[in-house]
Parts: sequence; C-alpha cells; structure tokens
Amino acid sequence: MADEKEDLYKPKEREKLLSPEGNVVYFLTKVGQIVILNIVWFVSCLPVVTIGPATISLYYAMMKNIRRNRSYPLTEYWASFKRTLGQGSVVTVGCGLWIALLWYLRTAALSSGGGNENFASCVYLVLMAITAAVLIYLFPVMSRFSLNIVSLIKLAFVMAVRYIGYTVVLLLGTVILIWIWFYFLPLPTIFIWPGIWCCLSTFMIEKALRKYMPAPKDDEDAWYYE
Repeated sequence: MADEKEDLYKPKEREKLLSPEGNVVYFLTKVGQIVILNIVWFVSCLPVVTIGPATISLYYAMMKNIRRNRSYPLTEYWASFKRTLGQGSVVTVGCGLWIALLWYLRTAALSSGGGNENFASCVYLVLMAITAAVLIYLFPVMSRFSLNIVSLIKLAFVMAVRYIGYTVVLLLGTVILIWIWFYFLPLPTIFIWPGIWCCLSTFMIEKALRKYMPAPKDDEDAWYYE
C-alpha cells in the first residue's frame, strides 16, 4: 500500500518539477540567460577598448537579473554598457597600456644581463598580479558606484587587500579556468565558462561590495541588498 501511495504522488511531483514555475525550468532558463549574456559580452569585447564596459555590464546584468530577477538580462546589460562606455573604455586603454609597459620592462630586464634580472622580473610580475587583483574588483565597483577613475581604483585596491582571501581565490580560479580552457576544453566553450565564472564570482565580490554600499532609502528598490 505504501508503494502504491508513493506512485500516486510521483506524477504530481514530476509535473510540478517540470512546470514553467518548477525548479528545473527555472534553472535551465537561468543557464540559457547566462549563455546569452556570455555571447553578448564576447562580441562586445571584440573592439578591445570596450572590454571594460562589457565586463562591467556582464557583472551588472548577472547580479540584477540572473541573481535578483529584476528586468531582463539584455535590457540591463545594454543599459549598463551605454552608461559606462566612456569611463570603462578609458580604464581599459589605461590598464592595457600599464600592463604592456610592465611586460616590456620585464622583458627588457631579463635581456639586460645586469645580474639583477631575475629580481627585476619578479618585481614586475608582482606588479602585474596586483594590477589583476585590482581589476577583479574595479569592474564590479564601476557597475555600482559613480565616482571618478582615481577614486574607483583606490576603492578596488582597498577591497583587494581587505578581502585578500577572496582575491586569491578569484585570481587563482580565473587563471586555472583559462589554463583548463586553453589546454583541455574546446575553444567554443569561451561562450559558456566566463559567464558561469562571473556568476559564481558575484557571491564573493558582493560580500565585499556591501561593506561600502550606502544604506538604501525607503522608496528605493535596493536589489543589491537582498
């Protein structure tokens, strides 16, 4: 009798699970939206100078729509992209030139043969690692705050140091994922894993961002506090 009762409930459970409001459909919908955002992000990065605003917008849409269910993913993506295009492009060019300079100085130090080339090389590698750590927080910060570029960089640096544990995990995770993708995964997976990693990264980055967010007003839809 117990088995018969279980069988009576199973079809209803399956029907509920696979309904438009069910967990399976909800999960698949979110995965599909992440893939769409990932593809749009990749295309937006092709001009190179737009890597910054594209990444800012990916993070913003990931938080506001994928995790907080506000609006639509592409609506929020393009709204953020238009809003941050100018400042984000300036940051992209500036960071690109800075990293290129560090790499050039490292290469020049290694080829100088002065005896201190290994030490100089390590110094430049450390500076590049610090730059990468700041960038991890800089784009999410730019998605949330309207500040001048110097203030944004300062805030991102403080967060990278204060939450050093998250910073190490995010840096290592990014490097490992790139390594796995480059050596083991098909190249088209570039349209999938950056979006998934961005979504996972929000769980750590948001904990850091909340410490610097102003208290929400009574009439404000403070989705970032949920």
